[in-house]
Amino acid sequence: MSMRIAIIMNMIAPYTTAVFERLAQRADTELFVVYETAMEPSREWKPQRDLPYGHALLHSWTVDLSWLAIGSGFKTREDTYFYLPKRPLATLSHFSPDVVIAAGGGIWSSPANLAALAARRQRGWAYVPWWGSFLRTRPTLPRRLADPWVRRFIGSSDAWMAYGTRASLDLVRLGADPARIVIVPLVATRAPGRLPPRRRKPVGEPVRYLFVGRLIERKGIDVLLDAFRKVDGGELWIAGDGPLLHLVETAALDDARVRLLGHIDGVELERLYRRADVLVLPSYYDVWGLVVNEAQAHGLPVIASDEVGAAADLVDDGVNGFVVPTGSAPALARAMNEVGGWTVADRRRCLRRSQEKLEERSVDAAADAIFEASVIALEHRRRQSRHGRQKAIDAYLRRRKT
Repeated sequence: MSMRIAIIMNMIAPYTTAVFERLAQRADTELFVVYETAMEPSREWKPQRDLPYGHALLHSWTVDLSWLAIGSGFKTREDTYFYLPKRPLATLSHFSPDVVIAAGGGIWSSPANLAALAARRQRGWAYVPWWGSFLRTRPTLPRRLADPWVRRFIGSSDAWMAYGTRASLDLVRLGADPARIVIVPLVATRAPGRLPPRRRKPVGEPVRYLFVGRLIERKGIDVLLDAFRKVDGGELWIAGDGPLLHLVETAALDDARVRLLGHIDGVELERLYRRADVLVLPSYYDVWGLVVNEAQAHGLPVIASDEVGAAADLVDDGVNGFVVPTGSAPALARAMNEVGGWTVADRRRCLRRSQEKLEERSVDAAADAIFEASVIALEHRRRQSRHGRQKAIDAYLRRRKT
């Protein structure tokens, strides 16, 4: 008999479609994905509409809550959307899942996720949040005020899926049982099946440091530009667009080594990874950072801040890159200078370690992990239901005796 798994997502994210397709191909699984919206307004992606698995797109109102993200030490201009769907449970109830996985942004505050949790007792399905967050150094005021509810939300779930080590530790701090946490790896969409051939770097050619991402405050663009002023030689290639575009334009006018490439995607981004030498991601806060997966899959060492979720799982300090303190331009500059001086042997060692890391984060591994978490959740829900029924019987018998 097949396990019926439903997943609630905030948007049609390209980094999940291949995993969901593989999960739907399992003989022991029936999958249905509910999307709150097709795509967030700030994203450059074009959503794939012809998805190779059962799905539904809810009719939702989109509300920008960035004005509430105060107290974090930097403005949060992105990823703060709130989706209010019409009839959030209609398609979900029709599918009649065994397990509901609550994913996407704002898991604990999503109306669709909360409606599914509230309906669990009546519907009998198990409930699994897919957690990507970890505690910030300075949480926003709304997040601090919501902490009691977040702990209750986590504590009432049947199992938990985590992006990686940082998210898993966060779940434990919030009250999750470590025995029921399953790490479900995020899989890069731009990662080739095997490492593409890299060109031989001519002697004397400058080291190419690459940043890929949106030009927003939490990505640490200001720290990157400040650090690069302290780097010996090299070129800084910045691929992206966003509200801080003017900072990069000014830096490029002042320093000919800074190259602004604009938003790049698809085949052009693959070529860019092959031409670069180092990826740099100095984010103030990044729940994961899929560009780390992508860069490693193209043979690049990675320098990331310690507030990038992927760094804890994918970057071994001094082996396939460096993890530096968030917001420290001097530390970032030192790491960039050191990687810039790596020998051929250093880069071979880096490549071997990155390949080992990425082999653990395949599409198959992610699909299997989702299924494993669903099994754990369903078993827990059934135990809870039996326990609840027994408690009701015992209470009834006690009342009869009195």
